[in-house]
Amino acid sequence: MERKLMIAPSLGCCDLFHVEQEMRIINEKSDILHMDIKDGVYVPSYGIGPDFLDYLNKHVNNLKPMDAHLMIAHPQQYLEIFAKAGAAYITPHTDCIEGDAFVTLRKIKELGCKAGIALSPSVPLQTIEYYLHLLDKVTIMIVDPGIAGQPVDSQMFVKIKQLAKIRKERNLNFLIEADGSMNKDLYKPLYEAGADIVVLGPPALWNKDKDFAKCWDIMENELANELKDAKRDSCIS
Repeated sequence: MERKLMIAPSLGCCDLFHVEQEMRIINEKSDILHMDIKDGVYVPSYGIGPDFLDYLNKHVNNLKPMDAHLMIAHPQQYLEIFAKAGAAYITPHTDCIEGDAFVTLRKIKELGCKAGIALSPSVPLQTIEYYLHLLDKVTIMIVDPGIAGQPVDSQMFVKIKQLAKIRKERNLNFLIEADGSMNKDLYKPLYEAGADIVVLGPPALWNKDKDFAKCWDIMENELANELKDAKRDSCIS
């Protein structure tokens, strides 16, 4: 079966005056709904909260899986809240659960959610080596979290490639997600490195046109073209 590159739009980027219209398109056509939860402490910005997830969970039919990306200082205190709000994945950052990583990840699973972990660019893969078997998803931040407009360092492609290699060698099944400053020029190298999911923000989606439906069509065409090139190159090599 041919591998695809799944898309996870970041719903905190929705236009507040057109959320319903945008959500109809996003929920129909995306793979995962990415929820950036930011507290202004762990990262210098703020995001959506559990009430947003809870509302969608109660009012949107056939809702796609929601991923609560917890860019917050003490994620352990909020696991139950996000599970109750309907999160399918709960994804804290490595440095926020260093002292109780196994307890935290097992708690996420006990709550009926899938366990994710997010690594900032400077965090080595060795940090998660001993609990990879507990993970359903690893989010590789390709820029520092919570700060918009950063360039992506090509070392992050190497990091994803190394993680994909480890996954294969250990016969593990977690998904690999790339998050940060996403744009069309990154789809091909991320796919080739082994990423399964890309998180879409304004440069990759919302900024494409004033009409969100057109934004989506442009993004889909860009993604298809980049993946076509990646698959053609893999056949040649």
